[in-house]
Amino acid sequence: MHGPARIREAGQALGDRNPVAHHVTNIVLTERPDGSVHALSKGLGVHADGRCGTVTYEDVVVRDAEGPGGWRIGRRTVHARPAPLGAGEGGRGPM
Repeated sequence: MHGPARIREAGQALGDRNPVAHHVTNIVLTERPDGSVHALSKGLGVHADGRCGTVTYEDVVVRDAEGPGGWRIGRRTVHARPAPLGAGEGGRGPM
């Protein structure tokens, strides 16, 4: 997906299947030579029926030219974690 509008549309299309909670944790930031920041973090989603899911976010964070000294995610890659580490290729990822 590209852009906030497309992300919003995708969330709205999920309707009641959206998680009731979404948490981002274990954030590791690394400054890059070009002034951007590499961010690695874990996303945890909790659904109304008690199911949970987890992903790893790999972001490039850049200064927001339009904001007052703020930052924004310039690029995000989401790695699904369908199985624990060591449980085959599906369980491997950057975190």
